[in-house]
Amino acid sequence: MKIESPEERELSPRTRNPLGYLKDYITGREAEENDLQSGLAMFNTSIDPITFDEASKLKVWREAMKQDIEAIESNNTRELTDLPAGCKKIGVKWIYKTKLNEKGEIEKYKAR
Repeated sequence: MKIESPEERELSPRTRNPLGYLKDYITGREAEENDLQSGLAMFNTSIDPITFDEASKLKVWREAMKQDIEAIESNNTRELTDLPAGCKKIGVKWIYKTKLNEKGEIEKYKAR
């Protein structure tokens, strides 16, 4: 029996098994192999405001911000205080999201 050296021994390529939940998706490699890449598109039809200035111009977003502030106050989540000397204030950013129901119709406007 001949013993092969590591240089003489050739290993077969390792088989790759994708994770189970990834079988529901087409990855970039598979799209290229199947030539599906040109047929796939993703777009966002959301017209949610990005800035406070945009949102404050519309009544629905002003009402959503009012509801969020009322929820914070009623839950005692935050407390306004005076800033101690030598400390810097932090900024805040509003996030706006239009919530849709299962039919794709507007259910509510959410500001947080």
